[in-house]
Amino acid sequence: MTRIAKGSMAGIGRRAVLAGLVATWAGGISLRAAGLPDAPAADAPRIAALDWGIAATLMALGVVPVGVPAPRWCDRYVVDPVLPASVVDVGLLFTPNFEVLLALAPSLIVTTPTLQQAAPMLQRIAPVYGDLLFQPAPDVLEIAERGTLGLADRIGIRDAGERLVDSTRVELNIARQRLSGYAGRPVLLASPLDNRHVSLFGLNSLYGGVLRHIGLPLAEPNISGEFMIVGLEKLGAYNDATMVLIDSPLAPGMGSRLTENRLWRTFPFVREGRLRAIPTVLGSGGLPSASRFARLLAAALSDNGKETP
Repeated sequence: MTRIAKGSMAGIGRRAVLAGLVATWAGGISLRAAGLPDAPAADAPRIAALDWGIAATLMALGVVPVGVPAPRWCDRYVVDPVLPASVVDVGLLFTPNFEVLLALAPSLIVTTPTLQQAAPMLQRIAPVYGDLLFQPAPDVLEIAERGTLGLADRIGIRDAGERLVDSTRVELNIARQRLSGYAGRPVLLASPLDNRHVSLFGLNSLYGGVLRHIGLPLAEPNISGEFMIVGLEKLGAYNDATMVLIDSPLAPGMGSRLTENRLWRTFPFVREGRLRAIPTVLGSGGLPSASRFARLLAAALSDNGKETP
């Protein structure tokens, strides 16, 4: 079943949409006839997730959301797990499409505090649950654990929440053990923006939280928030670091294109082979992202527990 693209209802008047939906429900016609996926089993939760980290967490809990903002972009950032094609596009991250949400008839809408102003409108459609799965803070991983368990409690699957917390801790400990013999340099975590700028991530980021748990030193511990944007010329201050470059869907392939920049080629972490590249990891993705980043980081930095020359 194909997803509803954003704006696909733009040419239909609101009254016509709602009238059509009323007629559909009254007549017993399947949602497929209205361009929406068939309803799941009666006991399956119908949850609209208005955040990609929430969507990833629900999938990890074994619950497929019925609607997610921009699902294709969600897949590009989350990567794993991939949303099924049945998941409906409910607009953009900060501008949900209320008509589509109403048509989906969710039993619960899960959002983040960033959409607090929209809560009164959303509550006219379904009960709204909003809690933090991610917040830049020294205890970023603990926040993700509490948020995961709170979400699992809300939808009645506490056991699944506890299993996800436990499996994430196992993944982080495996990465810690794999890198226990790492004798390398402090790690600089960055994501390319263009051929002149990168985002540097600090200890308050999800990436930094994983690094702290694994026990590796961060080359730039003084970032107050999640990240800071710097020009390439600033990277000269981190000549002793190992650079871990995290790919971004907003600038795909930019990491490899940085080699065309003459300044980039002068940095010791480039010249001396201390540059590692890893695929995209959603930085606000909660526990699933923490597990994915731990696996990728361990693979990038280890060769039988030692830094690759």
